[in-house]
Amino acid sequence: MRSRDTRERPDVAVVVAARAGDRQASEQLVRDCLPLVYNIVGRALDGHGDVDDVVQETMMRVLDGLPGLERPERFRSWLVAITVRQIRDRWRTGRTWLTAEPLEDAAEAEPQPDFADLAILRLALSGQRREAVEATRWLEDEEREMLALWWMESAGELTRGELSAACGLTPQHAAVRVQRVKERLETARTVVRAVTASPRCPDLAALLASWDGRPSGLWRKRLARHVRDCPQCLRSASDLIPAEGLLAGLALVPVPIGLAGLVLARTLGAGSAGAGVGAGTRTAGGASRTARTIGRLAAKPAAAAAATAVTLAAAGVAWYAATGSHEPAPRPALAAPLSPGTSTPPTSPRTSASPTPTLTATSTPEPKAAPVTTAEPRVSGPHALRSVDHPGDYASQSDRLGILGPVGATSSEATRQAATFTFVPGLADPHCYSLRDATGRYLRHYAFRLRLDTDDASALFRKDATFCPRSGSTAGSVSLESYNYPGRYLRHRDNLQLWLDPAQNTAAYRASRSFVLVAPWT
Repeated sequence: MRSRDTRERPDVAVVVAARAGDRQASEQLVRDCLPLVYNIVGRALDGHGDVDDVVQETMMRVLDGLPGLERPERFRSWLVAITVRQIRDRWRTGRTWLTAEPLEDAAEAEPQPDFADLAILRLALSGQRREAVEATRWLEDEEREMLALWWMESAGELTRGELSAACGLTPQHAAVRVQRVKERLETARTVVRAVTASPRCPDLAALLASWDGRPSGLWRKRLARHVRDCPQCLRSASDLIPAEGLLAGLALVPVPIGLAGLVLARTLGAGSAGAGVGAGTRTAGGASRTARTIGRLAAKPAAAAAATAVTLAAAGVAWYAATGSHEPAPRPALAAPLSPGTSTPPTSPRTSASPTPTLTATSTPEPKAAPVTTAEPRVSGPHALRSVDHPGDYASQSDRLGILGPVGATSSEATRQAATFTFVPGLADPHCYSLRDATGRYLRHYAFRLRLDTDDASALFRKDATFCPRSGSTAGSVSLESYNYPGRYLRHRDNLQLWLDPAQNTAAYRASRSFVLVAPWT
């Protein structure tokens, strides 16, 4: 395991200076501590909307309590103990920290992706590391606190002594708790393997018939009983590496830039004025929400202190941008309007230098040709997607799963309806597209398998259900790239299942992800 001594951490001299009131040392302390606190809170709360609030409150309490810290050499375990208490307070109250958030702010707040999704996206995880992160979704809420601490220990950010001291446990009791959560994570990893296997075990598929698609501790237990006794499912998990081997030296999930700036503003710039601001001021809503928060700081009577807070917030953003804690870069205009009958897409302020393709509705001899209209610049309404390398097959669905299936004029109404999708502006980005079936469900990816699910109004669902058109392998064809996993495309595999797979520089792969937009079958 990589020792945390190889990572940046607060020096005892910095802690002593900050305790004595040195402003520069206090700022350095916040910078050093923030990534660890953010990762513990984020994983323990599973990306809940209160993560930013708990992080801010934790850092406020750390600096407020620093003068009373008698042993600076134990600062790290003291810091983690405060973090754990704030997490437990959050679960105990069962509500957000902010009790007086303006209604307009609350209305603008977006549902937050879970922390597993953030980790996968921001660290570009793949393979077994990605599977280990996905497996955390199957744990119970009460298991997440210990999971978060053990994760930091495995990554080299905490020692076992710091972990046990932070939880108020003896080393022996801490070892028992850690072993329990490790076993449950390993069980969850075998479940992830079994659920995402292709082809999936028939008995497991029958068991999953009533599953709503949301990982949970209850379903982990149900599915684990099957996996333990199923040779096929056990074979799919036979090459799993122990989780601690995967996590050794793993980078921390970067702190959002807006949160870093706001924490610096609240903890260092505002003084008593900053302490008076609601602890639950959210940064997840983006820069505008942070700006409104800083604006409220500036409106405080202590004008000089508040002005300093504004300066520090800006400095915090600049510092975080310079130290590698980056959010994903703003996406360019991911798709031009799907324009029947046009060859050059209109541009927008977000359009990248390379042109994006136009998705053309093409007439076929079987369904009626989609009418060409100049009044509507974007394709909308029902259409079918015909495979380029399997011309008689269309993107369709079977038991909620995406497939490539044959459709013809003599096919049943149900078969033709299953191969018809309504194109609407992308749920995550109106420059892209979402595909809806006749029952109102959306085509989305889950564990990279394409399926039809009802919109649960979460930010993650909207991203999963958004696809952006790219040039296909032949003239007039299109490929659909995932919005939240750039470089992965909707394609069929040899078994004619639809998956989200990474790009490959082969003619066969390009053909398997290429479709022709044709008129609907129904």
